[in-house]
Amino acid sequence: MAIPPPDSTPRRSHEPETWALRVLGAAEAEASGALARRMRMHPTELSAMSHVAASDGHLGPRELSTRLGITPAAMTDVVDRLEAAGHLLRERDTSDRRRVRLVPTESASTQVRGQLRGLLDRLDAITADFTPAERDAIHRYLQAAAEAYHRFAEDD
Repeated sequence: MAIPPPDSTPRRSHEPETWALRVLGAAEAEASGALARRMRMHPTELSAMSHVAASDGHLGPRELSTRLGITPAAMTDVVDRLEAAGHLLRERDTSDRRRVRLVPTESASTQVRGQLRGLLDRLDAITADFTPAERDAIHRYLQAAAEAYHRFAEDD
């Protein structure tokens, strides 16, 4: 079922899938706020952890501060708090010893997976309603949408 734009928003020429993606983004932000509260983290800390987890160990504090739009000094405070709480490790990059990379701790990863298990199980169950071809199309759309968001962020 397509999700139409809200009645209070003037209709635009955007596709129903684009509107649905916007609604999904708002729902994801709401879920992130709930996760931050459950983990007793500030939303900025959770956002930082999300970026670190998605980076596969290839993100340093400077890149993270750019992604979050905060100063390097403020990022240092966030990383210090996350490290003190046992959520994050600073590790030297093996190819460039001057560079620090940020890595989530196993306990933080386990805690997040535990908090998200119900949500992820519900999302996985949704896929049972789709054929393999439909799932492939959905996957391609979401990958392309993620790339569009990344390009938008990089065009800053």
